[in-house]
Amino acid sequence: MIPRIEYHPSSRGLHRAGPVSNLLVLAGFLVAALSSSSLSLKGGALLVVLALAWFSGESPRRFLGSLRFVLWFGALLFAAQALSVRDGTILFRVGGPITDGGLIAGAQMTLRFLLILGASFLFVLVTDPDRLAHALIRLGVPYRYGYAFILALRFVPFFRRELELVREAQRIRGIRPSVRSVAGLRRTIRYTFVPVLVAALLRVDSIAMSMKGRAFGLYSKRTPSERVGWSGVDAGALALLAGGITMSVLSRRWGWP
Repeated sequence: MIPRIEYHPSSRGLHRAGPVSNLLVLAGFLVAALSSSSLSLKGGALLVVLALAWFSGESPRRFLGSLRFVLWFGALLFAAQALSVRDGTILFRVGGPITDGGLIAGAQMTLRFLLILGASFLFVLVTDPDRLAHALIRLGVPYRYGYAFILALRFVPFFRRELELVREAQRIRGIRPSVRSVAGLRRTIRYTFVPVLVAALLRVDSIAMSMKGRAFGLYSKRTPSERVGWSGVDAGALALLAGGITMSVLSRRWGWP
């Protein structure tokens, strides 16, 4: 149920745009999700996210399959809002009165949640973490923080691999950790969390020694190793940002449904 959020290399769609442009696209969707109360705008923006995923080489079915946990949680949010908000006209009863205000509030919350998570997931899929870190360094972020960001992203698959190795070793030894009781929780921490933590600390120590041996941080500035030019896809990304802001302003001004 938990989505495996990771970068998928490709040469289609937003993969051809620079990381800063993809960040601007994400900002445009966040503006549309947070600054407007229009259901039609949020629903249209969510369809645009699916279209961009398809344009970038990711099938909508696979994209939605990766977000199945988000979809289930969005359905739970909708049900909770529909049952708890009692404003408006009562339409029917399902364990309580269901009003049109509750349905609208549930749709608002669910679409905002799906749009934010969907756009963020799309950003992760199409943005190379190394290129993003180098772009942030070129924009003035100290390179120490940029490389710390790269290392943090590198540790995500490392923790996943270590967790799989630990679980495989537990199966071989007949150990089945459980969190349904205090004793089971302590057993899980002992046989799962501690081995993964020790492996991570050993990896951090080796990386720190390697960086120290290469005199990392000796100079206050560092020349970026890659420069990315401006392309038509980047212009389209900037247009998406402008469109998201414009549509949000118009929806608030004219009161779109």
